[in-house]
Amino acid sequence: MTRRRLTLEQQHAALRLGALASPHRFRVVADPEGFPIIPGRYGQIEWYCDGVQCWSCALPGQFALAVYTDRPRLFEKLWAIPGVKCHQTGAAEMRAVFSPEALEQVAAAIKARHKRALSTDEARRRGFKPTPRAFSER
Repeated sequence: MTRRRLTLEQQHAALRLGALASPHRFRVVADPEGFPIIPGRYGQIEWYCDGVQCWSCALPGQFALAVYTDRPRLFEKLWAIPGVKCHQTGAAEMRAVFSPEALEQVAAAIKARHKRALSTDEARRRGFKPTPRAFSER
């Protein structure tokens, strides 16, 4: 299997979504096309629009994210979040567009996955060795 080189749009999307996700420790992975997503138990958060090339954007002139879910019981809960606009709705799936201010609420609704992190004490308790340093500490 060969790795494809990411386009400038994919690289830009990965940087922007990664910057938004890092304070909340959300896991960011690439979808099969190479665009970044934040996976969740009940759906995923995707990069949608950069606010510059807004020819069909639901939030023109703004940076926007999208949420996708195939859980019909979750539709009303997502639409109730301020700033979330319905983009596409099917019989059993939905995609909505929202601004980055609503990221935390949307991520909680779809139960977005977080990066794992061990505290120092927990790592010692599990028997991990300390990381070697580049310099000696005396």
